Amino acid sequence: VSIAYSGVVIVGGLLASEMLWRLGLEYLQDLHPVLEPELHRQILARHMGVDVLSLGILAVMGWRARSIVWMVFEQWFFGKKGAVAPAAYMNRMFTKHPEATRIAVFFFWYQVKNSYDTLVWNDGPEYVVHHVFSLITSWVAIGSPFMAHFYAVFFLALCEVSTCVLCVLANFDDEHGVPGLGDAFPLTKIAVGAVFVVLFIVCRVLAWPIFAYLFFQDTKLAFAEMHPVMTTERKWWLRFLNVSLTSLSLLQIVFLAQIFLIGKEELTRAGLL
Repeated sequence: VSIAYSGVVIVGGLLASEMLWRLGLEYLQDLHPVLEPELHRQILARHMGVDVLSLGILAVMGWRARSIVWMVFEQWFFGKKGAVAPAAYMNRMFTKHPEATRIAVFFFWYQVKNSYDTLVWNDGPEYVVHHVFSLITSWVAIGSPFMAHFYAVFFLALCEVSTCVLCVLANFDDEHGVPGLGDAFPLTKIAVGAVFVVLFIVCRVLAWPIFAYLFFQDTKLAFAEMHPVMTTERKWWLRFLNVSLTSLSLLQIVFLAQIFLIGKEELTRAGLL
């Protein structure tokens, strides 16, 4: 029941934010010709009032819960050997963290709204696949039996800081954003793009594979030792999480290729290539 109430508040809040952005942009439409078409204002309202807001909240929630996963960064980025002990896999896989539960609840209901928007705006099948896996994965972290709360802090929250900036950048794309906005504000587009590239490399190219490797390693240990906590239900959900993480990791490669091609096109257009 509390999860349903949370959904009403979260989805209702996102709808209200989107409508407020639409009203605000309608009021400000005379500031620039690019704001005059209603469709352009709706696109901006979706990206800023729903996506950027939600992903920004998730990034902040992840940052506030960073102590749960900080040992990974200490070992892999700051050279503190032994910070992530393989023998502690039980804690990483089956310890419940209230912060991770709150992250998963918010992430789940954001993805409900995001999935609806993806279908309405016809974003593409790769985004539908991404959202379906994301929805089910976050539900596993919420429901019973809960698991992998340690990894939820990174995969559902911390790494979304790069996606948050990506949604700002998406406004400048003529296909998925507002046609003409990039041409109207080229320096802003370049600045946001530069910030995104840095965050994407840190979060998705460097940190994501590390956390994925640790998750697969912990999963292997969980199945090998077959602790009593590994109920039949948990075994099935753990197999799904492996498939989900593998699928989402492959999508990262697809998105990286798209980013590379778009970046090359934009640099060519700017005369830098």
